[in-house]
Amino acid sequence: MTGGLTWDFVTWMSLAMVLIAILIIVFLVYKVVTLMNRDAEAHRTKEH
Repeated sequence: MTGGLTWDFVTWMSLAMVLIAILIIVFLVYKVVTLMNRDAEAHRTKEH
């Protein structure tokens, strides 16, 4: 691989940090969506 990008420790750590950040964001979005669905379901059952 040429083009100036060397696959050293810093590069791998940067990629790892980006992947971890993406995983955290996906996990938080999932939690928010499930909480919103549970809240909506609670409101729906309360009205009936």
